[in-house]
Amino acid sequence: MLDEPVDVGRKLVDPRTYEDTILRIYSKRSERGLGFNDVSDGVTYLDAAADRRALSRAIARSIADGSYRPQPVDLWFLETNGKRRAAHQPAFIDHVVGSTLFKLLTHNARCYGLPGVYSYLPGLTNLGAMRAFARFVRSHREPGNRASGPLYVLQSDFEKYGDNLPVGPGAALWRTVREVASLGSAEGDIDSRSWDLITDLIRPVVRDADGAEFTRVNGIAMGTPLVPLLGNLAVVPMDRAVADVDGIFYVRYNDDFILAHPDLDAILEADRRIEGLTGGLGVRRKLSKELRTALSGHGRPDTVDPAYLGRDRIDCLGLSVTHAGTVTLGPHRLRRFVGRIATRIDGATPALASLPVDQRARHLVAATNVMLDLASPFSVAGLPALLDATTDRGTLKDLDYRIARKIAQAATGRSGVRGFRDVPPAALYRDMGLTSLVGLRNRQ
Repeated sequence: MLDEPVDVGRKLVDPRTYEDTILRIYSKRSERGLGFNDVSDGVTYLDAAADRRALSRAIARSIADGSYRPQPVDLWFLETNGKRRAAHQPAFIDHVVGSTLFKLLTHNARCYGLPGVYSYLPGLTNLGAMRAFARFVRSHREPGNRASGPLYVLQSDFEKYGDNLPVGPGAALWRTVREVASLGSAEGDIDSRSWDLITDLIRPVVRDADGAEFTRVNGIAMGTPLVPLLGNLAVVPMDRAVADVDGIFYVRYNDDFILAHPDLDAILEADRRIEGLTGGLGVRRKLSKELRTALSGHGRPDTVDPAYLGRDRIDCLGLSVTHAGTVTLGPHRLRRFVGRIATRIDGATPALASLPVDQRARHLVAATNVMLDLASPFSVAGLPALLDATTDRGTLKDLDYRIARKIAQAATGRSGVRGFRDVPPAALYRDMGLTSLVGLRNRQ
């Protein structure tokens, strides 16, 4: 159960508000080997953390007397996977104040109500969202509901959510932010000094590489501390409208959302509500990526509305939920996991070329067991996430088979399943002691 909302204005002038934030920023920088980097001339992150009480007093005092002014954020560009994205670097003090505001406003936002929202909130994750969906699927599959037909699922997201979101003076976002910021105020509305500070940090002055300065009317300043909060708050009216549909399942993780219901009419009603609200909120659905699914064991399209294609699983947020309500990692993550193991096996194989087939297999089994040992520093990346997320034993059995097949291929030099003729799965597991992912999961 959440505590009462906090008075944001009062917290901003309390020095104790900033101490944990300064220490947390230092800890994150230190983990990346940046603890001794400068935050300003001659002052490092370590110095700021060591003298955090004095720094916190100075920040609180400057906000109280009105002398604090956020600095322009520097604009730079990050290129990943062929995409070029704008990023913004705030000054250290602005980072401290913004991160503190994120924590305060997020607390108030949870008191305000974020129906279905799982992103950037303490204790909530993408795995938690999909586990909730799996529970909903299982409830639909209970004996009393077997004749209810498929489960209708609509998956969608927003077109360039962060880049297109209106943040000009008349944007719909401000009303929600102000209501959240005012929740704990004794006067019923946040004071003007604190509100001006919030708006300046949400919509900062941006300085490009040439020194030109401007303020955005569309697009949030990616890289600044309040961005995740804005992603959660921007479409709260839509969240509430969808969640009010009787019996519907709804979750949203930033710009991705999924809704499900056994009654097609309920899904259509939620769809109409979304369509009626998104324009006013300044967002647009990415129709090219929208998926409509009739989820069932037989995987056939819906007979009433053929737009709902038949499938036996839902892939969302990097995870998969089957028609039976079990959870596993998404297909791309499973391929990456097996690929990492296969790469290590291929790397070890040439050194074993002079050994007999059974000895090669034993060495490869020993190497694979190290990869599948949670306590080993050489365990394969993704193993804890796989075992924690997966409740679908069929997926783990398939992974066990693929790993065993790879060992047999490497040991015998035969492609496909022909390696099993000389090194059968039973020998790998029973005689050589190959670790089973199903066994690991069962022991947890």
